[in-house]
Amino acid sequence: MLAGYTWAVAIGIDASRAFQGAPTGIGVYSTQICSGLIADPPAPLILYLNRGTPPPSAPELQPTSSWRAIPLPRGWTRLRLRWEIRRRPPELLFIPAYRLPPGRIPRSVVTIHGVEHKMAPDAYPGQAASLVDDFVLDTLARASRVVVPSETTKADLVHHYGADPGRITVIPHGVAPHFRPSSPPGGAPTNRVGPEGRYLLAVGAHHRRKNIPFLVACFARAFATTIEPPRLVVTNAAGQMARELDRQARQAGVRLELLPHVEGEELAQLYRGAVAACVPSLYEGFGLPALEAMACGTPVVASEVGGVQEIAAGAALLVSPTSEQEWAEALIKVVTDPELRAHLSTLGLARARDFTWERSVRQHRILLRRELELSRQSQRR
Repeated sequence: MLAGYTWAVAIGIDASRAFQGAPTGIGVYSTQICSGLIADPPAPLILYLNRGTPPPSAPELQPTSSWRAIPLPRGWTRLRLRWEIRRRPPELLFIPAYRLPPGRIPRSVVTIHGVEHKMAPDAYPGQAASLVDDFVLDTLARASRVVVPSETTKADLVHHYGADPGRITVIPHGVAPHFRPSSPPGGAPTNRVGPEGRYLLAVGAHHRRKNIPFLVACFARAFATTIEPPRLVVTNAAGQMARELDRQARQAGVRLELLPHVEGEELAQLYRGAVAACVPSLYEGFGLPALEAMACGTPVVASEVGGVQEIAAGAALLVSPTSEQEWAEALIKVVTDPELRAHLSTLGLARARDFTWERSVRQHRILLRRELELSRQSQRR
């Protein structure tokens, strides 16, 4: 439904990052939370879109909720969303991804996913780090409530920004049902890397903080003298980053296979077929690939940093994100020790059960209801 909506809409949601193709972690979060709130809304919703029509993959709206298409090629939050909010402000505004529109706003809830730009500044060249910093500072100054996915990110905001911990709510992300140890009944898509040979999997070469060139160097060091070394499969590899990784792997003699964006059951199949999943990130506010791998029963080797360390909680083999020697030793160990892999798989499956999108949506729904009531109380004064 795109037609005008009845005034006095309770909660407005920035849905611009939801239901997009090839989503990163923030896109996955936005889609899952928006889907759950649409299916069982805490109050009438208006979902703001930076496109002309509702996404076909979105659930059907309840009769009291509406889409609001306000497309603009550039500057959507700064211009178009700002104008819409000022023209017809909701009682409560929910922003699932960092950035509030400028100017006067209603009571707002904003999700900050991490402060990787503070913890790994070298991965944010040029003005990238300062731009994210500006978004975080603005959110902390103007949002009534901040949502974060981990205790790590909450502590980081308090430490680096002096944020008020009483205004921060920790709601962990979840893991989708298709991330499980076995394929669904009735068959599943063929693993695109094929059944032959062993491979280790790294999900995400789209950002420098993912530290994939470092992983390639560690891989070369670990298996330099191995007669039949395993392959390294990396997803989300495109453009200049893919070309650089391919060149590095060729020079180092690493059997590297680069894939574009992979998601859904196909990604689950990649996890299930891997000897182990590698998460060498310099820093993460949460660590969704580690959680997805554990939910599939796949052993995880990961950097001992931030949200990854918190989410793993002893269920992964954790090593320094800057020590090639430690990573090489860990890779050799996980490839050659079946008992270690079985142990990590058991621990990972148990840990992953603590995280579901249903639980995350439920906690968001409770929070938004509470914030809506606070907004109404302030209006009655």
